Amino acid sequence: MKAMSGGLITNTASTFAFLRQFDNLVPIWGIQRMKELEQFIALEKNPPRLDEQMWEVIKKDREELSGDFCRGCGYCLPCPAGIDIPNQARISLMMNRSPYEEYLEDSYKEKMDLINNCINCGHCKDNCPI
Repeated sequence: MKAMSGGLITNTASTFAFLRQFDNLVPIWGIQRMKELEQFIALEKNPPRLDEQMWEVIKKDREELSGDFCRGCGYCLPCPAGIDIPNQARISLMMNRSPYEEYLEDSYKEKMDLINNCINCGHCKDNCPI
């Protein structure tokens, strides 16, 4: 589940090649857009090789994403205070690893400000698998 770490891993081919080396593993890709489905179908038809270049990408991702971080599973939801916990917990990583322009818009800033409404109920911590 969350083979792409909720969108934080951006090199689909390296993830696909890495996971394909395991015979008894079936990744749950979490495809949300037709473009993503088409990409995975193309990779299945022409699987990338897990070569040195792929290992370099994997190494970089491991360094940047090591330790505990939110993978966006959503088990922490719903938040009684209306906080979008997965996105707020991952914002610093998302700003550095994905197109960031949408996170600078006023509507997103308003969502981020909801963190100040946290009531410390513990629901998110109690339901987080990490």
